[in-house]
Amino acid sequence: SLGKLSHINKAQLPDAREAVRDMNSIDRMLARWRGEGVALNEGASMMQIESLERLIGAQLSEDMRTFYAAANGLADYQQDPRMVSIWSVERIVRERNIQEGEDEWGRFQDVAFADVLFSAWYLRLRARETGGAVVFAELTNEEFPSLYALLDAFLQRPGSLGLVAASAGNRMQP
Repeated sequence: SLGKLSHINKAQLPDAREAVRDMNSIDRMLARWRGEGVALNEGASMMQIESLERLIGAQLSEDMRTFYAAANGLADYQQDPRMVSIWSVERIVRERNIQEGEDEWGRFQDVAFADVLFSAWYLRLRARETGGAVVFAELTNEEFPSLYALLDAFLQRPGSLGLVAASAGNRMQP
């Protein structure tokens, strides 16, 4: 993470740039949020992650487990500058914002794990009867195969996800 890069000398700078470029989207997003002063929770315990898996009825993808182990969401009701609030495991379980439905691929259950624009719409874990879970963006009706894919879209094309432009003036405090 970027904390490791803060103690480098100028001779190491090219190597440091390569390390940042090689970080995965979770590390880049966490580093961005830390740089923006977004309050992140400490990582979730394995017991907390397993309770989330019981709620959604499917095992989380490895990248989702990695994210929640690194940061158990944002502090309750904290939003990033794009008005996104990623929930802690405790909030996901407490809110129980669950929807069920069926589409051309079969039955599913959506569990909200983040809200955008003060709950105007949600990011959801979509568990299918066939097993596994994907990430579903409610506003655009987009399914992402992983949290990595969602965060890459978040970093590369936030406007296509309906996210507001980041600025210091639109960060809200609880």
